[in-house]
Amino acid sequence: MTEKPRRVITVVCACIRRHGGREVLLSVRRAPGVAGLDGKWELPGGKIEFGETPEEAVVREIHEEIGVRVAPLRLLPYLHTNCWEYEHVSQQVVLACFECDLIGGELRTLGDDVRWFAISEIDFSSTLPGTREFVQLVANNELLGNIYIRFEHVDVEARRLKQFCLSTHPTFFSSFGLVKYWGRVGQAARSGIEEFGSARALDARLLAIVKRRLAHGYRIVELQGPARQYEVLQEIVNLAQARGRLDTS
Repeated sequence: MTEKPRRVITVVCACIRRHGGREVLLSVRRAPGVAGLDGKWELPGGKIEFGETPEEAVVREIHEEIGVRVAPLRLLPYLHTNCWEYEHVSQQVVLACFECDLIGGELRTLGDDVRWFAISEIDFSSTLPGTREFVQLVANNELLGNIYIRFEHVDVEARRLKQFCLSTHPTFFSSFGLVKYWGRVGQAARSGIEEFGSARALDARLLAIVKRRLAHGYRIVELQGPARQYEVLQEIVNLAQARGRLDTS
């Protein structure tokens, strides 16, 4: 009896969220005759083609499969591998996942094969292996991406030191929240909370506020954060350094 050929492929999928990060998009895999694969829910995606980067592949696959455009935010720090037995081949799949923003297009009408799920209500027993790990990484590790920035500015006329602070973290209604508080040092501070539907929208707002504060003479005296928002954090550092307004030593 001839042994079936074996092959290894690399697949990328997208964890796309909406409603402040509380819902995730899943699609049904159709693979008749493949035990444990057919009819299971999964994060949409597909195989990397020759010459493509993983980011290019996930953008292309999502557009081809679902008809929407996404922007990869970060590669999740986890790889999953599955082995599947097809009729004519044994296949090992190495699966990577990007957290993505939905940036354009409308979902095609695909019946019940593609739909939004509240993360808290996903039955992971009906999903493909690896789905739980990727979704939990996105849903539970928001704190790894938090940023805290403290600004100070000397009000010469009032002879007072003014303070303005920003902190990003999940709120009750959204995973992408921005808390602001400001006032004179030694007095009660005022505060405000803003919520966003995506990480990209939060990052854009954060940069806009930082630019405005730096333009008004504030200096950054404390800055914390890393992980998901490393790129925006580095941009903030570069802006402050270019204006000579970074003093976190």
